[in-house]
Amino acid sequence: MKKIKILIPILLLLNVIAFISCKNDKNEPDDPLDKTPNTPVETPVEPIVKVNKELYFSQKDITQISFDTLNKYLAMDNIDTIFMIPQGTFASPNSLGLGYLYFKLARENLEPRTDLSPRIRGKGDYVTDPGHPSQALEDSLWFVSKGWTVNKVFAKTK
Repeated sequence: MKKIKILIPILLLLNVIAFISCKNDKNEPDDPLDKTPNTPVETPVEPIVKVNKELYFSQKDITQISFDTLNKYLAMDNIDTIFMIPQGTFASPNSLGLGYLYFKLARENLEPRTDLSPRIRGKGDYVTDPGHPSQALEDSLWFVSKGWTVNKVFAKTK
């Protein structure tokens, strides 16, 4: 009987120790107010939404497609493609047939801008004196390869 009286408190003490050790094995915080998760939670990263930028220019005003402006937009992570869009007609100011020369000069002005990056493209119809783009076929093909149409406004539709 003495052995049982000693054995019961020892068994109870062992049960308490086992219960406490099982509770700590679950990695529960000691502080009930501590709500820190046991595993790190990764915050999802939002993807950058890419947009296109349209810059308009005319025969008399090319400030929107200056090199500084183009480089500024190229440096922005959210800009996908920069479109240079012509406004109005790019014709010779007189009837001396200088349209061919103006067409060549236009390419010489626009080509260094498109060479800055493949993200810089043309868009819209590049309107010049009728007949002059056909005199500079390689220039017309260059305009088309960069995204512009040439004198589409004069095309006859059937």
